[in-house]
Amino acid sequence: EFAAQKEEWARLKDAKSVSADGKEVLLGANIGTPDDVLGANDNGAEAVGLFRSEFLYMNSNELPTEDEQYEAYKAALEGMSGKQVVVRTMDIGGDKELPYLPLPEEQNPFLGYRAIRICLNRQDIFRTQLRALLRASKYGRLAIMFPMIATVQEFKDAKAIFEEGNPVGIKAALEIMNIASSNLRQPLVKASKTLQKKLQTIIN
Repeated sequence: EFAAQKEEWARLKDAKSVSADGKEVLLGANIGTPDDVLGANDNGAEAVGLFRSEFLYMNSNELPTEDEQYEAYKAALEGMSGKQVVVRTMDIGGDKELPYLPLPEEQNPFLGYRAIRICLNRQDIFRTQLRALLRASKYGRLAIMFPMIATVQEFKDAKAIFEEGNPVGIKAALEIMNIASSNLRQPLVKASKTLQKKLQTIIN
């Protein structure tokens, strides 16, 4: 019975994703490393809906370098052949710990000092990742997700770092490397529904 089900799934993998009421939706894959792109394509993924970049950090004995991250993002974008790839910036904290990046003990670490709050505090880590993403963006349709946003100010601060144009900033790096910025999609944000309305104005 399971074999028959797999055969049916195989026949459907390249079909359009349409809801019962006729609305077409984008069916994206969830990946942790560029190696997962092969499976995503083999199973008919129309995009990478979430690249969990934290696995690049968790699978390393030290903070991954800009070049190491660049190669990973480039491989994923090239592997998806023009389909959108949404990369979530480092989401460390809670049950995802790094031996080389000690975090404070908290009553509720899942909602505390993690993800975007670590990035805003450790901007050296955040800027390295953003530079790698911007460099890789010329190889496909990249979107960037900022995880665990709790306040409007957090998003403003993250977006400001992303967009800053000083001589050593992210925008300057983008211009110097002559990257096709049209390939880079506006930052996405993962936040509670109560923030979405306020954030939409800022995002746009």
